[in-house]
Amino acid sequence: MKNVLLLIFVLLSLIGMSQITEREQQVLDEINLCRTNPQQYLQYIDSFLEYNNSDAGEKATARELKKVLKKMKPLEPLVFSPELYEACKIHGDYIIKVKKLVHSDCVCAENVQYGHSDVRFAVIDLLIDNGISSRGHRKNILNPEFGYFAVYEIPQKVKKMDYIFIQQFDWKKK
Repeated sequence: MKNVLLLIFVLLSLIGMSQITEREQQVLDEINLCRTNPQQYLQYIDSFLEYNNSDAGEKATARELKKVLKKMKPLEPLVFSPELYEACKIHGDYIIKVKKLVHSDCVCAENVQYGHSDVRFAVIDLLIDNGISSRGHRKNILNPEFGYFAVYEIPQKVKKMDYIFIQQFDWKKK
């Protein structure tokens, strides 16, 4: 009987380890909205630019994003990955420890974002990808080859940075 109870406790603990929070689920939903209906998603970009009081450079980069979304065919939604979620959490703990934003050494694609309490604006910020010449964050979100995803929000400030999201993407299973 004790072994059965111990097994149940361990299984419940493992299930709880990969429980995505409501805000993390909102990030996944927001990214999937953009991926599955890119033309509809265009309507949100201008409100981000206005709210963010964007400069000319960011507005130009947003126009570039709009062109991409207008031409883009809908993609399959990303599926939550408990394995990626655990990797995101481990990396979040590392960021807290070293007190700076750094990318992990994972073999998957990764975005690290901070500064927006509004989930939609956090995603749009990565999609616009102003100041990143490779547009790597945007490419990760819109990559049709990715099928799995996880996001972890670090539950505390790191130095003066709030609302830190770690996102990891992995290939579709073949």
